[in-house]
Amino acid sequence: MKRAKHITFFSLLLSLACLCCLPTVASAGETVIGVVMTGNTPYYTVMHDAFSKTLNSMLPAGKKVRSIIQKPFPDPIALSNAARKLIAADVDLIVTYGSPATLAVINEDSGIPIIYAGVYDPEAIHAKGPEITGCGYKVHLSSLFRHLRTLKPIATLSVVYSTLEEDSVRQVNELRALTKEQGVGLTQINVKSIRDIKNIDPKVGGDALFVTGSAIVNSWIDEVMAVFKGNRPTVVSIFPDLAEVGFIITLFQSPEEQGEKAAAMVVRVLQGEQPKNIKPELLKNTELVFNLKEARSMGDINPINLIAEATRVIK
Repeated sequence: MKRAKHITFFSLLLSLACLCCLPTVASAGETVIGVVMTGNTPYYTVMHDAFSKTLNSMLPAGKKVRSIIQKPFPDPIALSNAARKLIAADVDLIVTYGSPATLAVINEDSGIPIIYAGVYDPEAIHAKGPEITGCGYKVHLSSLFRHLRTLKPIATLSVVYSTLEEDSVRQVNELRALTKEQGVGLTQINVKSIRDIKNIDPKVGGDALFVTGSAIVNSWIDEVMAVFKGNRPTVVSIFPDLAEVGFIITLFQSPEEQGEKAAAMVVRVLQGEQPKNIKPELLKNTELVFNLKEARSMGDINPINLIAEATRVIK
């Protein structure tokens, strides 16, 4: 009799433990939004903050929305696992930030509506489908390169990127064509892990260092910049210097604007519109920020044209 009671009690505990492991089920009338953002990339963090703020302001009174956020390391396996967790949780809609996260969710082919933001040149990754829409951006790397060359002569340009992220690779390919055309040498620094950063030779910084829109690189931007602390090159990027690590020139598309646009699209889907009927947007308005204070500390010359053309000058 005691043995039977013990078995019954053990079975009850086991059943309760199993119930705790099941994905949380949305309550009646509640919409669950899955979010995939790569690591701790400041650009996507700001984007998501703008998204959340705008979504909350646009929701009808009484509308309940809950988010499940995944922040995996931006390699294909981790991103796919993050996407599958959201699918298993039976979310109503998935929001993705950046090309790697967007591609991972699209490849799962779940049929769940997808709204993307922060995707570099979305046409290039064919981010299309009846359940897919969103907003991406395009930065003219030729313009950033031109601004850099007005600041100082460039014989060798180094570029930090990651082969784990196809948009980062595309940016390198664009730079390779530009530097070849201008007779400038190009040194490629591939970062796939923190070990790769530790193995970077500080002497390969060249005359300038271009930081691509790689989530991996920008998640570890403090560590990347520390490598060149004693031999600092002029650093430029297509992401804003949100971590304030000392980028001299940044030409970027506003992360806040993309977050706001994505939120407006989500609201339309929640109101019953099909993603295929919501036109994707390619945002081209860019901000040019010139860090005059940092440039002067490094002895960079000829900033007059940059000061005149910059959207904002940091003095």
